[in-house]
Amino acid sequence: RPFSSGDASWGFASGAAASEAMAEPLEPPSVALQILERCEALHTKIQPLNDRLSGPLERQSHKTTALPFVLLLGNHSSGKSSFVNHVLGRSIQTAGVAPTDDSFTIVAPGSKDIDQDGPALVGDPDMGFTGLRHFGPALIHHMRLKIRQDTSTSNFMMVDSPGMIDSPMSKESSFQSNYTVDRGYDFEGVVKWFAERADVI
Repeated sequence: RPFSSGDASWGFASGAAASEAMAEPLEPPSVALQILERCEALHTKIQPLNDRLSGPLERQSHKTTALPFVLLLGNHSSGKSSFVNHVLGRSIQTAGVAPTDDSFTIVAPGSKDIDQDGPALVGDPDMGFTGLRHFGPALIHHMRLKIRQDTSTSNFMMVDSPGMIDSPMSKESSFQSNYTVDRGYDFEGVVKWFAERADVI
């Protein structure tokens, strides 16, 4: 996957507060980072040709997320939030038997704890989620960014998704076997958008 060489700083520029949380480089350049830099350079050269010829890559796809990320999918109470807390070694997401969250939550490492809403997250080009704008305000207001310090890893982000069946059903579906789900945005399209960019699902 394309990966910006600037990612080595693990910085987040989501407003003034998030800029202060920018982390310093964690490791000296490695062979892996050199490979990523070369991949980025190649991808940057191919992208203009792809855009002109309507190739298979998404337009501006060389502008990727600030860090690699893991996408968590599943029904409510399947352990997504508990898994986030376990992997990161902190209690970040609320876990429970009943649905506790209906938002896509991006959990990222940083030098201090900061929470931001969806408009700030999607509006920050450095984070790499601006492509979600076309799904509309209903989605944007169901997104959050949590920057957390002192996590067990600082090399990737985690995206905690709403439960796959945690949404209101349309009224006419009450007595239908094939009921429809209305979240106010294209949930399947959003999941596909994240899945195409995720490093692990």
